[in-house]
Order: sequence, then C-alpha cells, then structure tokens
Amino acid sequence: MSDREHLAAIARDLFAGVMGPLVLGGAVQPGHAIGARRAFALTQDEGTEAASAELFDQVQRARLRRARRLCPIDGLPPASDAEWALGAALHDLLQAVNPDFDGSLRRSMAKRILDVAIATLDRVPAPRTAAEALSRHTWFARLVDLARIDTSVTWWAGSRVYRGVAPPTRLQAWPELRRVSVVANPMPLLELTPLAVGRDRIAHALELLLDRSPLTSIAACTRAAPRFAWSGGSLALVASSVGRALALRALERLPDGEVEVALGRATRDLLERRRDAAGPALGLLSERSIAAAAGHLPGGSAPNGTPDAVLARALGATVAMARLEGREAGWPERERRTLLDWLGPVAGGASGRSAAALLEGRT
Repeated sequence: MSDREHLAAIARDLFAGVMGPLVLGGAVQPGHAIGARRAFALTQDEGTEAASAELFDQVQRARLRRARRLCPIDGLPPASDAEWALGAALHDLLQAVNPDFDGSLRRSMAKRILDVAIATLDRVPAPRTAAEALSRHTWFARLVDLARIDTSVTWWAGSRVYRGVAPPTRLQAWPELRRVSVVANPMPLLELTPLAVGRDRIAHALELLLDRSPLTSIAACTRAAPRFAWSGGSLALVASSVGRALALRALERLPDGEVEVALGRATRDLLERRRDAAGPALGLLSERSIAAAAGHLPGGSAPNGTPDAVLARALGATVAMARLEGREAGWPERERRTLLDWLGPVAGGASGRSAAALLEGRT
C-alpha cells in the first residue's frame, strides 16, 4: 500500500469512526493510534474522499445546522488541515483511555499515545478568525458529552461489568428465570476506570483541545469537568466583535444562572493571575449586563445566587457602567440613562466593592 493509500485509509477510518459520529451522534469507535506525523499529513483533500457521499452530506448538513444556531451562514467547507489534526488527536486521546491498556505490559503504550496526542494539540494553532472558530465548533460541539457506556450485568450466579462494549446476548437470556439485571452507566472521560494514564494528563489534553476550539469551550462553559477557564484561545475569540457575538449567542442557549457561576469563577481566577489579559473577558461580561439591563436576558436589578454568579454580574455591571458613563457612541441619552439606572444597584453594595477591588488588583 502506498503512503497516499495508507493516509486515505486512516482518513476514512477517522471520519467514519470518530469525526462523523461526533457530529451526528452515535457510538465513537477509535482504531489504531494515528500519531502526530500522520495527523499533520491529513489534509482537506482527504476530507472530500474520506467517506461515502451519503455520510459526507449528512455530516455537512449537521454541521450547518449547528452553525446556524449561532449565525446565518450558507455553507461550510470540509474539514481543514487543522481540524483533521484535532480529530486525529482526539482519536488518540480516546484510544489512550481504552481499558485494554490497563495491564502491566501495556500501560507504557497508552502513556506514549497520550503524550503524542498532547504534542499534536500543542502544534495546532488557535483559530485565526471567528469563522474558523465556528467551523471547529461544528466538529467538536459534542466533545464534552463524550462518555463510555459501561454495562453492569448481574444474574443469579454472578455479575460482570462490560466497559465500552455491549454484553453478549446469552447473558441477558431468560431474564426472569435467571434474575438478570442490566444497567448501562455513561462514564465521562475524567471518571473512567480503570485507567492506564494519569487523570491529570487526560484533563490537560481536553483543556488543550477546548482551547483550540474556543467557541466549543465557551458554549460548554457550564460543564462539570474540565471546569471552564479563560484560555488564550477563548480570550482571543471574544476580543473580536464577531467572536464575542458568537460567544454571546452560544451562552444564551445555556441556563443563565449556571453561566454566571462559570464565568464569575473563571474571570475571578483570570483577574487574580493575569489581570492584564482580562479585558476581553470583562468585555463579554459587560455585554451580558447591558443585554440584561435592556431586557434581553433574565435577571433582576439586584444580584442573587452563588458568590461566583454575584461576582460575574457585579463585574459586568461595573464595566458596563464605565462604558456608558464614558458616553460610548451609539447610545441615545434616554436609553443610556435607563441602562445606568438598572445597572447601578447590580454594581453597588458589597458585590460591587469586591468587583472594584478585583479590577484594581486589590485582592
């Protein structure tokens, strides 16, 4: 088999086993590890040949539906070179957590596969434009929902757990006579057992992948793990007006209170560690505060909820008031005064003092 034919086979298996199901839903089935060299050898040319016309069209239609939730768009190109590399890195990450590697003679192999996946992610550049970020999101929006289905089967004479594979039908025969119980448990990547690799390394790989698809990271900011944190990729996205608009629309699709908790916690951490880089995050919070003041988001005139949610609202209101009091262009005077009247109580009191202290670096 020539190198080109070998790459085509890798692309075909990657598209059918991981990238397609990740977009369409269904079982993701990684195969043999791909590695960094082959990950970066995959190009957009392979993308148009990697699947049957029917599967390719299904994936493209699903990607377009995902994109249109956030902006009007007529079409999307096939996977870019960077998206192929990200898909290959995800494939290898999933292979590294295969329970078959949990053996004394195989653990080192899983660690090497994961290390190579992380090295691949390190080499993938951040999206250069909001359009690139949107395209990546259409591929990886379901990333945080990935889970292995572990099935526990008990019967009158014993029990067994099948990790990531369906139990044989013979074990489920005569359920009443043999007192058979079958329970399927979805196991998120960071809760998998047994593991041949360190959980912290898996978390690091997921964080890197989310950083390279920053719109996905923001659109899933309420996830349990890995917890949302402002990264270089997500900050760069919301630093542009178009990227910030995409992020705001994605956040509108999530429960408002949970969004404020995630954004408040992440922005507090950012202000404490890298206050000079926090401008884009604060800009996003201020836009949400102005939207709430204008009645486009839920919320009352006084913040309530957890400390992180209260802080997010106070930070957003404080920055928004500074913008409006600076007579930012585009606001009619009457509307500006109405917004300021709404924002004042949110930016006031103890929460406002805490927000001001964080903004000034007095922590």
